[in-house]
Amino acid sequence: MEYVLEIENVSKFFHGLVAIDDLTIKVKPGQIYGIIGPNGAGKTTLFNCVTGIYTPEEGTIKYKGENITGMEPHKIAGRGILRTFQNIRLFKEMSVAENIMAGYHTKSKQKWYHAIIHTPFYKKDEKKAWEKVEELMKFFGLSKYAMTPTGDLSYGNQRKVEMARALAADPELLILDEPAAGLNENETKELTEIIRSISKMDIGIMMIEHDMEMVMSLTDYITVINFGKEISQGVPSFVQDDPRVIEAYIGSDDDEDEE
Repeated sequence: MEYVLEIENVSKFFHGLVAIDDLTIKVKPGQIYGIIGPNGAGKTTLFNCVTGIYTPEEGTIKYKGENITGMEPHKIAGRGILRTFQNIRLFKEMSVAENIMAGYHTKSKQKWYHAIIHTPFYKKDEKKAWEKVEELMKFFGLSKYAMTPTGDLSYGNQRKVEMARALAADPELLILDEPAAGLNENETKELTEIIRSISKMDIGIMMIEHDMEMVMSLTDYITVINFGKEISQGVPSFVQDDPRVIEAYIGSDDDEDEE
């Protein structure tokens, strides 16, 4: 499998306005792929198209070769595309272990009656689930918080719980929407190493992030978008020096003259 995700000539419109304009992006297994651009560029809209929240008007989105364009979000998640959000979405009263378990259950094959009569399948699946939860808590350094209500954790640890919950569903593509938002410098460094470790599991990662130092040091490949359209694409060193990217972020001399 050469690509885990193929976004081909995708466009999305809202009330006649172009939010995504003919974008083509291809992500390989184990690749860390950055999506950057100024505020309002269309980055989150793109992620919402990939995860089924929006349906693009033009183009196709393929996951492992299957056309998932317009597929319902829970079906896309069930196939192995999981995401985190810019604003953390956790069950704050539930413990860390319970939050991560919730992620596992999106992939569970249990029926409702298995839990009532505690069938052998139920017992086997629950054992497997808790082993997965323990493994992920250890991976993210969350074991000591297993029974702590998630809402009582620091912001950085809540980010880890959200990512652990996504990984509990065994994704092959993990979509991260500003994972470093709200984190301090040490938390950002720790998160960077965690994301690197996840990619080594052969999981493709797509990431929106405004921390340019993190993006340039972490990603393998980047697409820059502005007003929904690609303005640059390539390895970080190329994108960083592209005049079109510099202009999109800080404006051109012509813009300053107009002011």
